[in-house]
Amino acid sequence: MIEIKAVVADDEIPARSELKYILQTLPGVRVIHECANGQEVLDFLKENPQVDILFMDIEMPVMNGIETAQHINELGLDVKIVFSTGFDQFAIKAFELEVFDYILKPYKEERVTDTIRRLRSGKEQDQDKKTSGEIVFPHKKFAVYSDKKIVLLNPSEEIVLVKTEKFNCTLFYTTRGILESKILLKDVESELSHLGFCRTHKSYVVNLNMIKEILPWFNETFLLVPFHFEKEEIPVSRHYLKNFKQLMQMK
Repeated sequence: MIEIKAVVADDEIPARSELKYILQTLPGVRVIHECANGQEVLDFLKENPQVDILFMDIEMPVMNGIETAQHINELGLDVKIVFSTGFDQFAIKAFELEVFDYILKPYKEERVTDTIRRLRSGKEQDQDKKTSGEIVFPHKKFAVYSDKKIVLLNPSEEIVLVKTEKFNCTLFYTTRGILESKILLKDVESELSHLGFCRTHKSYVVNLNMIKEILPWFNETFLLVPFHFEKEEIPVSRHYLKNFKQLMQMK
């Protein structure tokens, strides 16, 4: 069974304890941290990006759940967000932020169980795809909707790098040219990481097979020079440095 790592964020200790108790009764779920406000959530996720799901109250001090979710999306952290609140007026905003789920308090065990079931089902499907071998066939394409048309790309051979240029705009640097799309960078990372693509910065995902040079940068980080776009220097920020060095087998 795939383990699910959860974080619970709520400024009210009784509510936090209640949800933690329900989660701990579910097989394969481990609550690895608790937070009392949004700033604590961000601080923890930056150091522990492996979290699978975040149950977060909306009305918290210091930084509320809405603001925290916006920051998480901006950072491109791959964590499923579940809003929990005693009121339903935040549902529209939750939909706009594309959160995974929205649960009303008081917590009901069957409702929390259903959320975990859907998450586990999705993770198991992703795992099956990664181990079945079907996704590495040459004919497997990545679809990019750009300029009112769908462009089918061979990710490993045609996509050099992907970056966010401005709000709601993602640029695909390909061997055919640069394509503009509205695909979220975190979704690109999720779909292509098993094909040798790596998140190096909050604004960049790069095809490691398309790296031409690795240049030393400040604070022991790097700049990457890709093939085809030699003038485009890709930063490797400290947040993603450890994973990058592991993938590149650098000491």
